[in-house]
Amino acid sequence: MRLNMDRFEQKFRSQLEEFKHAKSFGAAYYALLGLDRIRDEFSTLAVICEARNTMDVNDVFYKEETEFFDRVKPRYEALENEMNEALLESPYQKEFEIHIGTEPFRMAALHKESFHPEIMEELKQENELSSKYSEMIANLKAETEEGVVPLSKIGTHMGSEDRNERAKYAAIWEKSFASAGEELDDLYDRLVKVRDRIAKKLGKKSFTEVGYCRMGRTSYTRKDIVSFREEVKKNLVPVAQRLFEKQRQALGVEVLYHYDEDIFAGGKKPQPTQNILEDFQKVYRELSPETRVYYEELLKCEFFDLSMRPGKIMGAYSNYVAQYHMPFIFETYHATTGALKTFAHETGHGFHSYTKRGEPFSFSGACSSDLAEIHSMGMEFLVWPYLKYVLPEEEIASYCYIHLKNALSFIPYGCAIDEFQETIYDHPNLSVEDRKDLWKQLEKQYMPWKKYDTDLFLSKGRAWQRQTHVYRWPFYYIDYVLAQVCALELHFMDQENHETAGNCYKKIVEYSGQKGFKETIESAGLPSPFQEAVIKELAQSVENSISWELMGAEIGEKTIFALKME
Repeated sequence: MRLNMDRFEQKFRSQLEEFKHAKSFGAAYYALLGLDRIRDEFSTLAVICEARNTMDVNDVFYKEETEFFDRVKPRYEALENEMNEALLESPYQKEFEIHIGTEPFRMAALHKESFHPEIMEELKQENELSSKYSEMIANLKAETEEGVVPLSKIGTHMGSEDRNERAKYAAIWEKSFASAGEELDDLYDRLVKVRDRIAKKLGKKSFTEVGYCRMGRTSYTRKDIVSFREEVKKNLVPVAQRLFEKQRQALGVEVLYHYDEDIFAGGKKPQPTQNILEDFQKVYRELSPETRVYYEELLKCEFFDLSMRPGKIMGAYSNYVAQYHMPFIFETYHATTGALKTFAHETGHGFHSYTKRGEPFSFSGACSSDLAEIHSMGMEFLVWPYLKYVLPEEEIASYCYIHLKNALSFIPYGCAIDEFQETIYDHPNLSVEDRKDLWKQLEKQYMPWKKYDTDLFLSKGRAWQRQTHVYRWPFYYIDYVLAQVCALELHFMDQENHETAGNCYKKIVEYSGQKGFKETIESAGLPSPFQEAVIKELAQSVENSISWELMGAEIGEKTIFALKME
């Protein structure tokens, strides 16, 4: 049955009044606990609706339900804003901080800045427009010799050992996206305009400021991010460029095109297990007692969808279904190295929400995304010692090489996405062509190794249009970058001592939601990405981990890639 929003609002506000007028901390505690359960009701229905819609965007019932939630979410955000105001005005804030930490109050203050009843109509428009992106991409088709198929079906061909096949299917992929180019341009232009109106109504200079408030950035500022991006350009980009040049030499090709970047020496690519669900059970069984219990319950409850089919969106996520006390893992798994890494990533998110589900308040588990992405990216590396269960042993080294190199080269890509969005929202009247030119400039600064062999889509300054976050969740992407830095730090800690790294990871999971980004990682034992020389030292560590002399050896030899790992 569809949520009755009028009754929900009445119930929410009634409970909120009880919290506001509580005569003791005990009464306020239980009133807030009741309010939290009401919030769980809304989030559960919204998450289930999103899951069903992304499983098949052409399902009429859930398409209508998604449209319903797009309309009512601004009303829910208004209720959340009232709750934030009540939290900040509570005379029992110090007592609550003992139970839920200080971070929820700092987050509440920022979220309060990003909402006002005057922007309700714009929020509805923003929700509706961003939802259109997922529907549009899910319905893209690839024209192949076997016929017209969903775009997600050609992923394995794009990672083929045969370079001609890779090039062929990469061009098919580009042609598919290019067919939607004008529609993507128009959709983004409308999103930029409505977000600019939101910023102006909130009294902000640009939507960039709103984005920082929405993302709950309590530990660092826009100035810190600008300095961080410059550090990446100066000290990390040259190292990444050397990695790709060495790869080009090892592959023996004149030009390393974008479809070659995930290919190891000899032209091969690791072939992960087809039975990812069953085989990953062995990984999590050995990783820790906590991951074993978590994963076995995930399988028992069948809270996952990994299949490929028409209408299912391309992408992956983990969403916590509050009233069922379980995460839901979503992916289009096609047995590639990227899909394997993504599965570890999303189950890392799931591990965090599963671990925190016993907390009295959801506040303790609802951390900012810069921390949430450490849970997932960190897990990608923590499973390395157990890759024998999901990869042929002779292919583990090449998988690790690809993972490590791509982890480093992702950082400048993520910075380019962030600077692109910042520039766009600071200058909302840029034309479609200006935006494409901007991306071309940023690509040269952050990814000078990028080469394209067609003039279909990517070479035209459109690569950013394949990034869902640019359309749906602006300013999220730099959080991936910061988390990647932390995940790499965790990886090198793991190379020294697996137990120490595991304990560090568990502390990050524990503190997330109670403390801010910097507080959490430093309390767990990791240096902040904003500290001087961290980026330079990290890039050097990655470069030093690769034995270039061995890169050109045959795939069948176990010595092809020397990593500092047991």
